Amino acid sequence: MHKLGILGCGDYLKKWQAPEIKASSRVQVKSLFDPERSRAEKYAIELGGSVAESAESILKDPDVDIVCLFVPPGIRKNMLVTAAAAGKHIITTKPLGSNVRDCAAMVNAVQTVGVKCGVGYWRTGNPTLELYKDIFDSGEIGQLALYKHDWIHHYPEWNTWATDPKKNGGPFMDAMIHTLNLARYLMPGKITNVTFFSDNHAQTELKCNDTEFMKADFERGGAAHLFITWAADLAVYDKNGNERELLDINYMITDQRWRVTGKMEDAGFTVTASRDGKEKKWVAQPMAVSTYDSFAEAIETDRTLPRDLPDIVEAYEDIKIMRDAEKSQGQKMKVDLSVIK
Repeated sequence: MHKLGILGCGDYLKKWQAPEIKASSRVQVKSLFDPERSRAEKYAIELGGSVAESAESILKDPDVDIVCLFVPPGIRKNMLVTAAAAGKHIITTKPLGSNVRDCAAMVNAVQTVGVKCGVGYWRTGNPTLELYKDIFDSGEIGQLALYKHDWIHHYPEWNTWATDPKKNGGPFMDAMIHTLNLARYLMPGKITNVTFFSDNHAQTELKCNDTEFMKADFERGGAAHLFITWAADLAVYDKNGNERELLDINYMITDQRWRVTGKMEDAGFTVTASRDGKEKKWVAQPMAVSTYDSFAEAIETDRTLPRDLPDIVEAYEDIKIMRDAEKSQGQKMKVDLSVIK
């Protein structure tokens, strides 16, 4: 049984991580910390463990095996470097950090000590996206050639950092980075070039632009078209958390001319490939084990992380692609994934 120390008891823990922790038979929460003590107290009741008086007390606790850093990207670096230096394994979330230099420092800290560090994305613990991966890897309908995704939703109102370019970056860094990572996961071959556009159409009060688009090119001729906008004032259901209206337009095309879509049907979430009036269907099945069980096994066997949990290098690469592209807006840019020292 691996003991967890949780730093940050906000929306990410509530919506995505608490259920995974509860489903695990391999981890046990030892302590939690949040600047708003009441939030830590709430999850101590729900998940177990005690409320810590400071972040440092968790990072330095010799009984904590895994540190969960569910804190904003702009303040993550020092915590992660401290945890790695103490020999603790780490689970955190996208975006890894707010700038390339901080992310590189985190990568170097993890690699120097040799601890495991997984970074949660949309695809983590997601049986639907794993099904897409299995379908394309099988070659039954060919390889992915075009990935198209549009997200339209309201900008975040529950924090002050998501819309700050220095602390997070805006719509692509905050949300569409999920799909950049997913496209890299599903597409055959490595990413080679990107072309990025950033505009502001309506949200004049924001520090960041409200609309961003990236075309990503891959080695074997594939491409991803990734668009996100916060320009429309769509519904916000809960200003204290990530509860907002989302319009999601997504489809994929393979090199054998199959169009691939997914939606919820009676049998469960179903992926459909259509061509010439014919269809093939697959139904997503629940993940066999919790993300935390898979992470614990990777620690114990010293193997690579489960494929649905990107490691820290992959998360660094997403940030470097994004931040480099911002410097050359409107121009096709060759991707450089090297880790700066």
